[in-house]
Amino acid sequence: MKNLANSITLKGTHIEITIDISTFNTAEPAFPFPIILIVNRQILAGTCWSREGGKLAGQPGDPYGLLQELLNVLKSVLQKQAEYRTTLFIYFSDYLFKCEDESSLLIYYNNELLSYTDCPEFKGKHKGVVELPLKEFVEDVLKISREYLEKYAPLIAKIQLEHGETPEKCDYLWELYREVKELYEKSSDQIIRACRNGKC
Repeated sequence: MKNLANSITLKGTHIEITIDISTFNTAEPAFPFPIILIVNRQILAGTCWSREGGKLAGQPGDPYGLLQELLNVLKSVLQKQAEYRTTLFIYFSDYLFKCEDESSLLIYYNNELLSYTDCPEFKGKHKGVVELPLKEFVEDVLKISREYLEKYAPLIAKIQLEHGETPEKCDYLWELYREVKELYEKSSDQIIRACRNGKC
């Protein structure tokens, strides 16, 4: 790991992603940056070791892959698929997204790396379920994806090039973002109606 800068935070109403760009994982370039993913104050990605100060830290992940998979979750949900399983391109993690109805989303998570923590406050927090309003989840993912693409993707690409890695081209991610945004705009009327009926 080599020191570079500090961190990037992408934040919505329910989702917060912190990407530590002060280190680059040269040993595992498929998971180049430590990532913390928090949804509704629950830790879906992150780790803690007492020898490293006993604070929540990122676990190896790929920011591009994470946002790509979150957009794929939206695409799946908006196309009425019942569930979507993924690693979110985060090392030693597993996630299952389930849409119970048109107004809420359940995220079943298992952060295996956190299960090995020696920090007492994080013991037993490596797996669980988060429930959140579907509409707000969709809007969070669209917001943070656009912010990443516009502000931070060039910085991530620059860091990867500095370490001899080929950065991901963002054309596909932009295309996926636009496709999901269009799907959402078409289906948002249904979600809004569900919310007005007290199911949100």
